[in-house]
Amino acid sequence: MAYKYRHRETYKGVKLDIRANTLADLNRKIKAKKKAIDGAAIDGSIRMARFGTMFLEATKRNTVSASWYQDLCYTWNTIVRGIGDRQMDKVHPMMLQEYLNGLDLADGTIKKRYDLICQVFRYAYINGVTESDLTLGLVRPHGTPTVNGRSLTDLERTTLLEALSGHRGELLCKIILYCGLRPSEAQALTWADIDLDARTISVSKSLKRDGTVGPPKTASAYRLVPIPEHLVPLLQSSMSSGNLFSHNLKWRRRMWDDIRKRTGITANLYDLRHTYCTDLEKMGVPISIASRFMGHSNINITAKIYTHASTEALELGRALIDNVGKDVGKSPPNPNGRAIYLRSGSHEVRGSSPLCSTKKKP
Repeated sequence: MAYKYRHRETYKGVKLDIRANTLADLNRKIKAKKKAIDGAAIDGSIRMARFGTMFLEATKRNTVSASWYQDLCYTWNTIVRGIGDRQMDKVHPMMLQEYLNGLDLADGTIKKRYDLICQVFRYAYINGVTESDLTLGLVRPHGTPTVNGRSLTDLERTTLLEALSGHRGELLCKIILYCGLRPSEAQALTWADIDLDARTISVSKSLKRDGTVGPPKTASAYRLVPIPEHLVPLLQSSMSSGNLFSHNLKWRRRMWDDIRKRTGITANLYDLRHTYCTDLEKMGVPISIASRFMGHSNINITAKIYTHASTEALELGRALIDNVGKDVGKSPPNPNGRAIYLRSGSHEVRGSSPLCSTKKKP
C-alpha cells in the first residue's frame, strides 16, 4: 500500500520510518513512537552504540556546546568501532582495559576516551543496564606526552615572515603572531571587532569545529588586545565588509600546510600564539597583563610559558638587579659588554639604564 506521507529519522539511537495517509495521522504516529521509546525499559541487550547515543542525548546535548557534543559523539563512535558494537551485558572490564591499553595516541586523546567510557558505563550501572560498574578497576594508561607548544626560533620567524609576504594566509598568521589570538578566535573575527583608531581587537567569539561561530573557549577569553603599530598598514590594505576570513576550517589547514611546505618549518599554527606569549616575556610585560592578553583562564597557564626565560630577558634582569643600590648616575655593569635591547614594535627598550630608557627608532 502506498502512503502519501513518510517520516524518517533516528531518535535516541532508534531508526524511525513512519508512513501515513494524512499529516495528522503521521504526527500522531511519530508522537506515539517517540513516547514508547522514551518509556521503554532499557535492558542489557541494548547495543553499545545505541546506549551511548542515548546517554549523550540525555546528559550532554543541552549542557555542552554543539561542537563539543559532536566531538563527544565522534569519540564514542570511535570507541565502539574499537571494541565492537556489543550488547552492554556482554561487555567485560577486561575488554575495556585491553582497548585502552592498545591505544597508541597522545595522552590527552587517551584521557578523553577513558573519561567517556567511564561516564557511559557508570550511567549504565546506575540505570540497571549492567549488573556492576565495569569501570571500578579501570586504569588509564599513559600515552605520548602532549606537546604544549613551542616558540619559533629567530631563523624560523625570519623565514616565516618572508614566506607570508603576499600569501593568502598573511593577515591571519600575523594576527595570531602579533596579537596572540587563538587560531579559532582569529578566524572568527569580523571588521566590527577591529578598531584601528584605538588599535585594539575585541575578542568575543570563536570558530567551532562544525564551522559555526560561537562564544570563545572560556569567560576569560573575552578580552581587548592591542594591535602593534606595524600591523596597522596590513589591516588597512585588507579592509572590506563582512568577515576577515573564510569560516572553512579546511582553508586554514591547507593554508598552514602550504606555508610549512614553503618554509620547512615544523611548528603548528598554534605555536605562533605561543611565540607571542614568549615575546611578551622578552619585553618585560608583567605576567598578569600577559595572562589577560592571552585570554588564559588561570595565570598558571601563562606561567608555564613564562618559565622559558629568554637570554635577553635574563640579561636585562641581571643588569637591572646589579644596579640596585648604586648611584643613579652610574651605568650598571653589562655582563656581555654591550647594550641590551628588547624590541617591541617600533620601539627599543634599552637595558643600560636603571629605569630603562625608551626611544623611537630612527
